[in-house]
Amino acid sequence: MPGLKVVALISGGKDSFFSILHCHANGHEVVALANLHPPAQDGERSEDIDSYMYQTIGHTVIPLYEQALGLPLYRQEILGGAVDQNKSYASPDAQKGEQDETESLVPLLRKVLAEHPEVNAVSTGAILSDYQRTRVESVAIRLGLVPLSYLWQYPFLPPYAETSLLDDLAAAGQDARIIKVASGGLDDSFLWENVASFRTKTKLVRAMERFGIIGDGAALGEGGEFETLALDGPWPLWKNSIQIEDEDRLVVTGEAGAASLKIKTASLMPKEPSSDFSYEQLRKPTTLDDKFATLETKIGNTTEQTSTSDKLAEKREALSTTSGWTIQKTDTSTIISNAMAEGATAGEQMANIMTRLTKEHDIKPSSIAFTTILLRDMSTFGSVNRAYGSHFTTPNPPARVTIACGSSLPTNTHVSLSAIILNDEVASQKQGLHVQSRSYWAPANIGPYSQAIVMPSPAPSSLPQQIHIAGQIPLHAPTMEFPTQGNLTPAKHFTTQAILALQHLWRIGQIMHVSDFLGAVAFISASSPVTASSRVNTAIKAWNLAHEKPTVDDQDEDEESADIDLWDRVHGQQFGNGSAATTSTQRKDIGAKGEGVPPCFVAEVESLPRDAPVEWASTGVRWDGEIEVKGTLSYHDGREGIITDKDAEIEIEEDVCTRHTLNIKSGLEEVEIAGWIAVNSVDALEKVEVPASYVCTVYTTQILPGAWVKERQPTIVPCYRLWNGQGQRVAAVVAYRQQ
Repeated sequence: MPGLKVVALISGGKDSFFSILHCHANGHEVVALANLHPPAQDGERSEDIDSYMYQTIGHTVIPLYEQALGLPLYRQEILGGAVDQNKSYASPDAQKGEQDETESLVPLLRKVLAEHPEVNAVSTGAILSDYQRTRVESVAIRLGLVPLSYLWQYPFLPPYAETSLLDDLAAAGQDARIIKVASGGLDDSFLWENVASFRTKTKLVRAMERFGIIGDGAALGEGGEFETLALDGPWPLWKNSIQIEDEDRLVVTGEAGAASLKIKTASLMPKEPSSDFSYEQLRKPTTLDDKFATLETKIGNTTEQTSTSDKLAEKREALSTTSGWTIQKTDTSTIISNAMAEGATAGEQMANIMTRLTKEHDIKPSSIAFTTILLRDMSTFGSVNRAYGSHFTTPNPPARVTIACGSSLPTNTHVSLSAIILNDEVASQKQGLHVQSRSYWAPANIGPYSQAIVMPSPAPSSLPQQIHIAGQIPLHAPTMEFPTQGNLTPAKHFTTQAILALQHLWRIGQIMHVSDFLGAVAFISASSPVTASSRVNTAIKAWNLAHEKPTVDDQDEDEESADIDLWDRVHGQQFGNGSAATTSTQRKDIGAKGEGVPPCFVAEVESLPRDAPVEWASTGVRWDGEIEVKGTLSYHDGREGIITDKDAEIEIEEDVCTRHTLNIKSGLEEVEIAGWIAVNSVDALEKVEVPASYVCTVYTTQILPGAWVKERQPTIVPCYRLWNGQGQRVAAVVAYRQQ
């Protein structure tokens, strides 16, 4: 894959320059630098302005970076202020009145593109700040540029240390000095210290610990605790270093203990070419977390032997047009399922579906939290995506799962849409995670969707809060390509990809503080060199092993990882906790408190996005207490073998293969919050007890009984073949939950 041509946004700080090193280490070429500086007032420029978005302290040194790095530098004044102070940024079309300071990036980058039309990406140094990242992404996407944020979530990746970035800075030979302190834990003795030196790093950690704010990026200055100025770095990026003598630095005392350095003058010092550093030597976080790196060994060799489960599917129709446009209602949402429409092409049908949703049903696209898109043919994904995506212009579009169902869709139906729509009373409370930048963390978005959307809870609520997570395929996050097979067998290659996609699901869940999953469906493609039984076995094993409790708990149960940015500091924390006084940043595991493993099912469909071999789909919950998983298994049915569990209470239900329920304690009562039922025949659905008020999704290989569909109004996902968590073929799986 050819590298990108990158314009690097620089502020003078450590992170923007360290990001440039990572751009080169990932095969890209930085061809230009871009910087925004304070506007002139009465003929002078302020040394530092109060901005959530831009570092301006030390801006008088910025012009020297052009010669220091041997790259053209483009600059632009910052115009406007922080008009939109929401964590996620709305495009200027959604704003009124004064221009937001973010929009100053537009003329700056257009200036770069005019001089360098080959530029197709923009680099930023965002680490934990959603506020900064979403703003750069908004501008980049509008200008057709790929946003690169290789430092995103860096402290929460292996080796899970808040100061790992500083360690890597030092190893690379980058010299960045502290030029401003603005935290009660820091004083002017920190000024002009090399931020990556062992002495300074130790002092920063100790200072932050005294205030109990280690763990939220404070030791990196993520909350504005300090600002830095880069002076030098490794050859070949740095051709000249920047020299500032003692007499050319003036200490300026600010309010509330803040202090900064005013730079009077600076000069360049030529560097000798050196082979001490190469981009290949730059440490990159490992692809897999420790937890998932061990799964492949634990799973062991998957067999290539065929079994009764490998009998080819009939690929028959499993969704009827009479089952379309069903409606389920809850206290917080409305679920419109299997919407279908006329049209000659998939794009036309999706356009007509969206028109009917917005016009006839009066649905605001910004109120949609989650969608399931079923295609007949994945080759139509582009046209469907355009018709669908044009309706989502506000931050945090829906999370979604997209699959191709082939001939299991009704004849002449090219696309079907199901949507969870928030009621007007709670729609404004919608929160989400919408990362469009490439990083080492997890895949950037492909299309108009969020990685996760948090469902608002009705007040008061004694039920867990639900988080809908987008389907995850095994893309290598920094490159957005699938891992190459190399010398691996097809079965081993599938195993590595199933593990990687599952880790993506986990990382998104962890950043959204998911405590437990309600279960999962692993979608697999009908076309594969690996037998279905092998892939089913791998997916189920990966899910179960990922839920294994560690033998030694290295984390305090009460310790919470913290994901706070400057917006959180001002407006109140949403996704983090700033009390952890430790530099360890390994996040609390999902399912750590619960009893039992949430159920996992495997569904074979025609194909998946980008011809992925596997896609994981799940809904998570936030809950402080324990969630208990109870499972009951069926009798011998004469076709798939005997399924036994000596520890389970066997409750025989006719035609029911497996049943799992997830339960919580609410006061003195046990409450069932979700359940999964696998049946050997769809005719059995009318005999199976499903709580009447719960929301239903049915994965099915057969057309469902019309009377049952009319009564339950479920979301239907047609499949070629289905397997339960014991690898047993089933006809349908009913997933139900309180919403």
